[in-house]
Amino acid sequence: MELASLRATGFRNLASARLDWGSGCNLVSGPNGQGKTNLLEAIAVLGNLRSFRAAGARKLVCHGTAGFDLEGEVVEGTTRTTLRQVVEVGSPPRRQLFIDDQPVMTDRYLPVCPVVAMSSEDRGLVVGEPVVRRAFLDRFAYLLESAVLEEVRTYRRCLRQRNAALDHGDDQLAVWERALANAAARVVARRRTAVERLTGRFGDVYDDLAPDHFPRITLEYRPESWLDPSQTSVEVEEMYVQRYTRERARDRRMGHTLDGPHRHDLALRADGRTARDVLSSGQTKVVAAALRLAMLEHVEHERQRVLPVIVDDIDAELDRSTLDRVVRRLGMGRQVFLSSAHGEAAFRAPSGMRIFVMEAGRRLTAHDREIHE
Repeated sequence: MELASLRATGFRNLASARLDWGSGCNLVSGPNGQGKTNLLEAIAVLGNLRSFRAAGARKLVCHGTAGFDLEGEVVEGTTRTTLRQVVEVGSPPRRQLFIDDQPVMTDRYLPVCPVVAMSSEDRGLVVGEPVVRRAFLDRFAYLLESAVLEEVRTYRRCLRQRNAALDHGDDQLAVWERALANAAARVVARRRTAVERLTGRFGDVYDDLAPDHFPRITLEYRPESWLDPSQTSVEVEEMYVQRYTRERARDRRMGHTLDGPHRHDLALRADGRTARDVLSSGQTKVVAAALRLAMLEHVEHERQRVLPVIVDDIDAELDRSTLDRVVRRLGMGRQVFLSSAHGEAAFRAPSGMRIFVMEAGRRLTAHDREIHE
């Protein structure tokens, strides 16, 4: 699967233009502040409906405009599909999604061109809050099985309903607790499976990227201590029903539900210790890169589908040796979008690389420097 072209209008500082991408490695180069990351961000938003940066829709809109419009042509085998999204940042924001000019819902749009993004934000997978790692697990699980999207939505909806019902009678609470427990059990099962599948692949990738003196990293899904990993989904559901019933008074005092997958974490340990407490900055970057690559490679293996990959500011986060290993693994028959302030001299470029230079939001080829308008 490849993104053949992209047109962005009203998106950050990008000039309104169509850009045709190469099928292999695409390097976006230029000084800082010219829009390299914005361009890669537009690709991520087109495919995933969200940025790899912590940015809401309002921050994605060019100053002085009321919204943005992204359109791209996706090629998979002999099939060509046009994706388009139109976003208006009113109150509330409004987003319209189209496939081949036909309006569609999110669940039809998202599977067409999922994009895997690697950036400096990935440090949060190791040193950030649990919510970052939960989102990573749910994304991984979704890429393996699209039903996860609705399961996570259902859990969040039931959680909101129980939270809202805490101030009411126990009869109303009981209805939502059963639904919430069922949804929680499903999410827990998906995440446990995701961690099991990720662990082996992560070990292979980490061993390739990390020098010999780096610590051993282990992954573990961490729910509440009273949940047993050997329990079936039915048993997990019953445990949650009992817990929610028993802890109603506590949750009323707190004003929200304290137990459930919205509190869980992916625990990373380095030689048996909490990773975020002992890893250096360089080690953290390698672990984060290994997590993203492991997710990518396992999804591609399971789905028999090659995904586009974004690596923002690739030479700023990794040392030269690790960078070369990452580029080698990425260059195995997939479309890659890289950004660098140092150009192709920053690393050993793969053959067939197509180079673009950014100047104030405009995309120019490095060869003829012709603006794609």
